Amino acid sequence: MTGAVGHPASRMTAQNRTTALSTDSVHRVVDGATHQAMLDDQQYAARTCRAVLDVVSSVRNHQPLTSNAGR
Repeated sequence: MTGAVGHPASRMTAQNRTTALSTDSVHRVVDGATHQAMLDDQQYAARTCRAVLDVVSSVRNHQPLTSNAGR
C-alpha cells in the first residue's frame, strides 16, 4: 500500500515495479493519505489493517490476492 500524498512520481513508479516482481500481488494506493496518515488516521489505518488481513487470508486459503478485496 502506498499513500497517494507526499511522494514524488518516481516513488510510485518504484512501488509499481516492486509489485510486479510477484505473480500474486496488488499495489493499493490510498487516495488522500500520506505514509504517516496510513498509521495515525483511523480511516486510513483501518484500510492498512484490512490489506494485511487480505494477505493473511489469501495465504491461508490458497487464493490469489485481488485488487478490490477489503475495500
